[in-house]
Amino acid sequence: MSWNNSDQMLYGERYAARAHIGSGGAGDVYEVEDTRTGVVRALKLLYETRFSSKVVRQRFFDEAKLMAKMEHPGVLPVYDVSMHRDRPFFVMEFAKQGTVKDWAESTNEPLNPLSVGRMVLQILDGLAYAHDWRIVHRDVKPDNILIVEEGRFKLADFGVAKYDDPARVDLTSTGDYLGTLGFMAPEQRIDPRNATALSDIYAMGAVLFTTLSLSPQPPPELYRMEITPESHPLVPRGYADIIRRATSARPSDRYASAKEMREAVQWAAVTVET
Repeated sequence: MSWNNSDQMLYGERYAARAHIGSGGAGDVYEVEDTRTGVVRALKLLYETRFSSKVVRQRFFDEAKLMAKMEHPGVLPVYDVSMHRDRPFFVMEFAKQGTVKDWAESTNEPLNPLSVGRMVLQILDGLAYAHDWRIVHRDVKPDNILIVEEGRFKLADFGVAKYDDPARVDLTSTGDYLGTLGFMAPEQRIDPRNATALSDIYAMGAVLFTTLSLSPQPPPELYRMEITPESHPLVPRGYADIIRRATSARPSDRYASAKEMREAVQWAAVTVET
C-alpha cells in the first residue's frame, strides 16, 4: 500500500509512517522511520475497534514485553513499546523481504530444498531458545516467519504464546481457539491450554510441508496423510520422513525437542538432491 505526505502519521511523536504493510490478529503493521535515528522499523499498532477488549489489550502488551525480553538471532527483536492516542504499539525490526508465505507464493517454481532447510534450521534455533524459557509459541506458520534479508529468517508474532510467569494471569479460557488450522497439533485443537513445545514441533513439520509443496495451507489432519516423494514429488525423501514424524498425532511420537528436530533437518539438508 503506497503512502503519501497527507497520510503520514507520526506515532509516539517519533515514528513516521511510510507504508501499511499488513494486519495481524490484534493490530495493523506499518513500515516506519525512526525520526531520531533515521532507521526503518516495523510498528504494530493495536486495532482501535478491539482496543476496548481487556483480554486483547493485555495479550498485546504481553506480546510486546515477551519479545522485548528475547534476544536470539532466530526471534524478531522488539525495540520500543509506547502509546499513540491511547492505543498501544510496539516497534520491531523491519523484514525487508516479507514473510515465508510471501516467498512461497511469489513463484510457481519449487523452492530450493536447501534454502527451505536453512530457514527451518534458523526457526528451530529460535524455538529451542523460546522453549528453554518455557515459552510455547502456539501459532508457528509461514505468515509468522519473517525474512529480514536474504537468507536470514526470524520467528515473530508471539501474541498467543503460552509461558510461565508468576506475575501474569493466564488469559486462555475454555473454548478459546488459538492458532491456525492446519498448523495446530491435535491436542492444541482440543484445548489451547494443552499446547506444549511438542505442539510447536508439529507446527514446524507443517511449515516444512507447506513451504516445500507450495501448498497454501496444510490439511487439518496432516498426521493422517502419507507423505512420500511419490505422493508429493516436491518433498525430498529425507524431509518427508521429518514431516511424518514431526506431525505425528501423538506428541510422544514426535521429536522430543526443537534441538532434536534441528539435527534431523540438518542431516536431511546436506543429503538432499537439488
